[in-house]
Amino acid sequence: MGARRIPPKGQKPQRQWTPWSPAGWLNRRLLGALVLFGGLGSLLGWGGWALAQPDTLPIRAVQVKGEFRHLDQGELHAALAGPASGGFFNVDVRAVKRAAESLPWVDRASVRRVWPDTLRVTVVEQVPMARWRRDDGGMALVNVRGELFATAGPEALASLPLFHAPAGAAETVAVRYQRLSASLAALGLSVRELGFNQRRAWSLRLDNGVQLLLGRGDGEAVLDRFVSAWPLALAARSEAIERVDLRYTNGFAVRWKAGMAPAESG
Repeated sequence: MGARRIPPKGQKPQRQWTPWSPAGWLNRRLLGALVLFGGLGSLLGWGGWALAQPDTLPIRAVQVKGEFRHLDQGELHAALAGPASGGFFNVDVRAVKRAAESLPWVDRASVRRVWPDTLRVTVVEQVPMARWRRDDGGMALVNVRGELFATAGPEALASLPLFHAPAGAAETVAVRYQRLSASLAALGLSVRELGFNQRRAWSLRLDNGVQLLLGRGDGEAVLDRFVSAWPLALAARSEAIERVDLRYTNGFAVRWKAGMAPAESG
């Protein structure tokens, strides 16, 4: 063993300094950072797990907003009950939205969380534009976009116009209905029935009972002749008119109700 050097009396012993190493300093800092982030990660992971539990801040109320005329709100709440259960943070708002929009009378819905325990569901109800006669004789409803959305409707909707056409043509009829209605509105008339057959021959019935045969051409152009002639030659005799055939190139033919044809001038 080597002899230990003893400093003279009254002289302080000298410290033995370890040479500074950048690698060693960096390793110690890195180790400390890893420990710190590891602890934070564990804490965050536990916090995320706790928030994801359905019994953490459970949803206690579902608020439904909107203007409803035909939608059964009891049916809506029943549809939302399942997907709306859970915690504030883990409830599946997309599933709640899908559940709301699965009901025939719901056009679209939006869902948002309201702290600390509420879901607010805003619903836009379908706007029925017409009734649709199905091939099987049943009735459905058509919205303003020409989409079928219900297989039946309240009796109050019997006043809506009736569409009839081959299956899958509701949107086509809806677009034509809006165009024709705009032209007829200037005469104080409205469409009661509208549709076309397998030969794509269009016809409509006015609210005064007069039927118009439009044929397979441009319904708007054909209707212009009727709009021009109505106030001049037809309006005064409307109660006697059964049908106006507009399928002619430069004119139209009128069928009068039985026994109500105007007398021919001599």
